[in-house]
Amino acid sequence: MSVEPKRSAGLAYVRRVLPTMAVYLGLLVLLPFAIHYPHLSGPPLWLLAIVPAVPLSAVFWFYGRYLVEEPDEYVRMLEVRKALMATGVVMGAASAWGFLEMFAQAPHVPLYAAPIAWFPCQGIAALIVAAAERRSNP
Repeated sequence: MSVEPKRSAGLAYVRRVLPTMAVYLGLLVLLPFAIHYPHLSGPPLWLLAIVPAVPLSAVFWFYGRYLVEEPDEYVRMLEVRKALMATGVVMGAASAWGFLEMFAQAPHVPLYAAPIAWFPCQGIAALIVAAAERRSNP
């Protein structure tokens, strides 16, 4: 039996995400010029301003597809654990910071920081999940 089918979901995820993140980063570089030099305002500005949310949202969609396409139930469970840990940390931090802004005059953090913060939190969660797996399977 080949190992390739078990890896195909992960490889498909990477193949989807890498070009999408390249587009996202490109938009972050080009968008300020596209908005400020023609001095856009109103609905054209709003439409252009939300364009970077499209590839970022696509990455989350791709992650969901990966979870559906992953044939190994154990790997899928570990991925769900990482996602839940990252989501819990980001949602808790966003809530706490919102209250700090509201009641303690903390500096404003833009909302787009929340989904971006999810990715490093998922990386940290991966380390925690891996350590827990090593402890439970010596």
